[in-house]
Amino acid sequence: MDPLILKGECGCSEKSRQELAMNIKHILLFFFLAMPAFVKAAEVPMSLAGIRLGDDISTAHHCCKLSTDIPLAEERHLNEIHLQSQFVAGIKAGVVAYANCGQKGRIVRIKLKFDDPSRTFFDDLLRRYEKEFGKPKEWRGDPFQSIISWKWSFKDDTGKQVNLELTHSKDEDYKMGNFVKLSLRSLYEEEALCLKRSQESSGTGDSSPTPRDMLDYRQLIPR
Repeated sequence: MDPLILKGECGCSEKSRQELAMNIKHILLFFFLAMPAFVKAAEVPMSLAGIRLGDDISTAHHCCKLSTDIPLAEERHLNEIHLQSQFVAGIKAGVVAYANCGQKGRIVRIKLKFDDPSRTFFDDLLRRYEKEFGKPKEWRGDPFQSIISWKWSFKDDTGKQVNLELTHSKDEDYKMGNFVKLSLRSLYEEEALCLKRSQESSGTGDSSPTPRDMLDYRQLIPR
């Protein structure tokens, strides 16, 4: 056989093997990256500091200041109740919001403030959150980083949606320190719709803004 032909065949065969190896690497890389996302998507976080989203608020009464239970002015489909300080080590304060319309009593949101306000503690928490849930999908802070906030979103096969936010703030006009918020967004939206329907049927919905030609801007501008 002509050695030139043999050399050409070997060169072609070697190139094919290299392409095959490269394709296999790409396939393995895809599964390596994709599989954790699939697994994490199925593991929707539902509890924080021993309080579980979707449970009845009575399950958290042991750590609540019951006298602080009030309906929220801007989210009238929710009631909110303050948590006892240090009911879990490291927690300075917190609130739990629960439904008051269609699914009364079910916990919709948990917000906690940590007793360590430092940036180093926030960075440590962020690393731990990323290890557990992967990189956050949405930036919620400001360009100057006076507020640093990252958001994760989760959804399971039943349509249950949960949002998780971790925040560090050094803005004096905002609550300063480190915070975490875990929300059952799907239940939040169901309750908001329940309230809207109730208001429509009773004719007690939100009033419209005052027409601008009826405003006295002298009263609205600082002097």
